[in-house]
Amino acid sequence: MLKKMKVKVGVIGLGFMGSAHVRVYSRLEGCELVGICDSAASKKYLAEKYGCKFFERFSDLLKEDLDAISICTPTSTHKEVALEALEMNKDILVEKPLATNVEDADRIIKRAKKSGLLAVGFIERFNPAVKKLRETVDFDDIYSTVSMRFGPGSERIRDVGVLLDLGSHEIDILRYLTKAEPEVLYSYVSNNSESKFENYAYISLKYGQLHSHIETSWLPKYKLRCANLYGNKKFYSVNFAQQKINCYRAPPKIEIKYGNWEDILWLSRNVSEEISVSPAEPLELELNCFVESVREGEVLDPLCSGQDGLEVLTIIERALDRSK
Repeated sequence: MLKKMKVKVGVIGLGFMGSAHVRVYSRLEGCELVGICDSAASKKYLAEKYGCKFFERFSDLLKEDLDAISICTPTSTHKEVALEALEMNKDILVEKPLATNVEDADRIIKRAKKSGLLAVGFIERFNPAVKKLRETVDFDDIYSTVSMRFGPGSERIRDVGVLLDLGSHEIDILRYLTKAEPEVLYSYVSNNSESKFENYAYISLKYGQLHSHIETSWLPKYKLRCANLYGNKKFYSVNFAQQKINCYRAPPKIEIKYGNWEDILWLSRNVSEEISVSPAEPLELELNCFVESVREGEVLDPLCSGQDGLEVLTIIERALDRSK
């Protein structure tokens, strides 16, 4: 059976991520960008720029001849949009998180099993630094990780807290790298705004033998996406935003006789090296994998499945319950 030459796609929601989806789809060879949708008519310029149809109602876009849809609307609308898209037999990629709660995510997954492919947009899975970690690091030798994901709060995010928005990335990255389901050991969240959702969160998780600390916040004015991985022999420092990894290890052994200052300095010295990472745009890699998944009829690695997205939500709900 011959495969379709072009996968016909559409995008619902044209905010920061949705407009990026439109840009990437427009240049992917394996797909045809048919139409885009947003309730704000001011977004019509994107359709003119990329040569596709524009709709203000997603139900009208779903009537088009489409194979797949990217859903980039606010999280609180994911269930409604995803269920209707699946009802129209469209394969879907839902930007993370899959839904605002486990119950809604479960409904989407059950509906997808009847009529369509479901993927969740955890973009860090396609970060070349994450790929290199998977190729380079033996996680059986890692006993602890510390992850920090900070950035100014966005006015566009009003329906979830920072743990679901930012922390979900770190939880999914570690699930993907360790291939283990974590236990929630400790959780603390706080909020100093008028919103009902937290803008700072710290959680402690246990992935098998690995103890993980994850800190997220919308309070800092700077953006930080980094993690440290601690092993008995090596220590890795990762900057996800810059796609860089540094590895540190102990210096060669020497005989310490007198405990002088030079000996003390030598003992505290680390031998470091930068691990080569080939930079690339994660979103382009992710959407290309989604298009290929639609073509093949199954979620291809490393694309996040609906079940994986559900597991992340389950962990976050446990963490939020523990913080009360």
